[in-house]
Amino acid sequence: MKKLIYFTLLLFTVACGSKSQQHTQADDSLAQYRDTLIGRFNGIDIDTLICEPIDSLSPMTDEWFGGKHFQWRVYTTNGTVKDLIIGNTERIDFIKEGDLDGNDTEEWGYVSQYPTSQWENYHSFTAINKEWKPLIDPTPIWESHIDITGATEGTITYDDIAKPSHKKGYGYVDIKFSDIRNNGEDFLLIDTVFQVTFYK
Repeated sequence: MKKLIYFTLLLFTVACGSKSQQHTQADDSLAQYRDTLIGRFNGIDIDTLICEPIDSLSPMTDEWFGGKHFQWRVYTTNGTVKDLIIGNTERIDFIKEGDLDGNDTEEWGYVSQYPTSQWENYHSFTAINKEWKPLIDPTPIWESHIDITGATEGTITYDDIAKPSHKKGYGYVDIKFSDIRNNGEDFLLIDTVFQVTFYK
């Protein structure tokens, strides 16, 4: 009889705990917007990078901007790098870059998303003295040049935008960006080498 009572109490406790956990997850209103990334952003510790919105949803009365967030906080769970506030983008989806510039820290990037334009910008950041610094100046990407599946010929994935450069050595990054040439007739993907911002 004691075993039966103990077993019944155990089942009740597990069921309550499960319901409580489900309730907590269901109440996380930022979950659908949040993105995370794990890496050695300070070159030493493994840390988790998180972005989440810090503004209220825009009013639904606006045709283009309604029901969206546009201001974001990017922070590490261990506090290894100071928070970064980013505005003027509908969403931040992290791009895991690894060590792009050879300075022994892992970089990250994102492509800004605008509701009224197909022109986007690629941004990348590296940690210097516990602060996020732009790795390079924002570079333009035409939305049609991106295919996140990598299945369309003549397009790239987000992971293809930036790569470590071995052409000129330390402090350089290979970048693909979009450009209009031949008097506006051609929308081209250009390969080039950028010197990282803090070496300029």
